[in-house]
Amino acid sequence: MVTIKEIAAEAGVSRMTVSNVVNHVKGKVSPETEKRIREIMAKHHYVPSMAARSLSSKSSHIIAILLPLWEHTPSSLLLSPYAAYLVGYFEELLREKDLYVMLCSFSTVEDVLKFQRVWHTDGMIQLFPHNDDITHQLALETESPMVILDRHFDDVPMLSVCIEDRKGGYLAAKHLLEEGHRNIGFAGSAIQTSKVVNDRYAGYCDALAEYHLTPCPAWTFDDVIRFEGGVKVGNALIKMKDRPTGMVTSEDLIACGIIQGYQENGFSVPEDISIVGFDNSIPATVVTPKLTTINQFMRKKAERAVAMLLRAMEDPTYRDDLEVMDVDLVKRRSVARL
Repeated sequence: MVTIKEIAAEAGVSRMTVSNVVNHVKGKVSPETEKRIREIMAKHHYVPSMAARSLSSKSSHIIAILLPLWEHTPSSLLLSPYAAYLVGYFEELLREKDLYVMLCSFSTVEDVLKFQRVWHTDGMIQLFPHNDDITHQLALETESPMVILDRHFDDVPMLSVCIEDRKGGYLAAKHLLEEGHRNIGFAGSAIQTSKVVNDRYAGYCDALAEYHLTPCPAWTFDDVIRFEGGVKVGNALIKMKDRPTGMVTSEDLIACGIIQGYQENGFSVPEDISIVGFDNSIPATVVTPKLTTINQFMRKKAERAVAMLLRAMEDPTYRDDLEVMDVDLVKRRSVARL
């Protein structure tokens, strides 16, 4: 395999110049020289040693994607379309910047800090900030720049990308109300403990209040775990004498599960119940009927998080910022007009 010394000789430059190109040191090499060096590297299929790069640049080029473990965590959080989408987007966007993604499952703050020390991570992105105490402590103690999705605390500097969760819950319920529904339930995971789901539930309540309606406890399902939980909700609803005509859900998989529960028992969607999901993930487009849902623009969300992280990696003073992204309603065929 070709060495840096050999690349330098062929390019007619010093080994330090080649090293600066390999390690992305800014302002040390002219664009023309960098282009010539990269063409030679590509010609010889040169792949730099990660260990050597880490030593010379004090950078591992590793970005950790933090995936929390909690009591109801499935065998893999990547079974969630939301997580799978985002991790895929992060890998693509960071790979374009010559950075590498590593997944870090954790239960405690020390798990994350140990991961940082072992792998010398250049940055981190946290998904599913399910525990406020842990998320808050991480924001205070982490050494690497970190962007947290879907959570922000005003009392500590932190970088966050969130969406209008409350607006999303409102748009979902409002659509059902505008289609003539008045008996509308809600199914979500951890309404009481997840700020994201609580905000979506609050938006649902806001829409009902505009029509002088209140949530029915019998039609409110908390701690629903994805598709399997949605199937259980569907089975529970069809056994009720007084059933809702519409359901708002906190994620697409729950909505798809409810559809499955109804169809397995000889009922139809949207003829027997209208359903609105949340996320606009792939399941929403392949389920029958295709799912009306709230679109949270996951790729744009990933792009903003990566842009925020890259800026923080370049600028040590950039450690406090919040971006709240909009959502909208995608109408498909899972809602019928009464």
